[in-house]
Amino acid sequence: MTHSTNEPRGELELVRRLREHLRLPPRAAGPEALAVAFGDDMAAVSARHAGLLWTVDMLMDGVDFVSREHGWEAVGRKAMAVNLSDCAAMGVQPVAALCAVAIDERLAMRDAEALIVAAHEMGLRYGCPIVGGDTNSWKSPTVISISIAAEVPAGQRPVGRSGAQVGDRIWVSGPLGGSILGRHLRFEPRVELGLTLAREIAPHAMIDISDGLALDLWRMLDASGVGACLDAGALEAAIHEDARRLAQRDGHPALEHALHDGEDFELIVAARADIEANRLLGLGLIPIGEIVAAGGLQLCGTDGRTSPIPIRGWEHFR
Repeated sequence: MTHSTNEPRGELELVRRLREHLRLPPRAAGPEALAVAFGDDMAAVSARHAGLLWTVDMLMDGVDFVSREHGWEAVGRKAMAVNLSDCAAMGVQPVAALCAVAIDERLAMRDAEALIVAAHEMGLRYGCPIVGGDTNSWKSPTVISISIAAEVPAGQRPVGRSGAQVGDRIWVSGPLGGSILGRHLRFEPRVELGLTLAREIAPHAMIDISDGLALDLWRMLDASGVGACLDAGALEAAIHEDARRLAQRDGHPALEHALHDGEDFELIVAARADIEANRLLGLGLIPIGEIVAAGGLQLCGTDGRTSPIPIRGWEHFR
């Protein structure tokens, strides 16, 4: 949307508007907080957050969203949610976010405001306000980058992707595939589930599915030095209805969509085999296979035959 000639313009005006939206919530304004107002040269969070984990993700118009089709509120929401999903994968609590935006100079001020406010409101739902950032404009499509700081709950360790062990069962937190039909913009990051798993199950490894089950699981296997056998029958329960609808449109198998589409933002979990299955099923997890010693990523049929699963999904610089 282009801007009106009568609308106030400029970075100072945008920051003035955002200052009214990005006030710290009450929990961040107590005696432990460091009092630095939004708009200063640096942001501050509580001094107790001495050991923080950081993540950052960038979304680009024409690659991760299409501005002429998607509302700016949906784009802002996604920009925050993809970072929150990284926190979920590590089993850590998001604390605060920074937001940097390079705005298409043809964009209306109200749209730029809506973009950032939507990201902030999404973060607030998970205790992660935007506390600062930067805004620029240019003659190119809009780019938004959000960085999140997260803390590890007391007495716990972050769950990495490199700890999967032979014999672990592989689970996913929900059905997969066909996210391009709309879920890639409105998914819910699995922050609470990630925290619960880290606290109650202590998985050996976790990763979120941003680029596709096959590619992201391979990243876990590669980091852990192991292989995996995915149960062909079990995978049927992990195929989203969107994948089946997409399969009817394009003729590709629904399983292929579940394995390779990406942007599901569900969790892949490698957990000890001796954990009671009902505990994980009760959390909504779906079993899909087992960690093995070698062999890469294999599809294992009911007849005992195995076949390699292609390691492909979304990648930049292809």
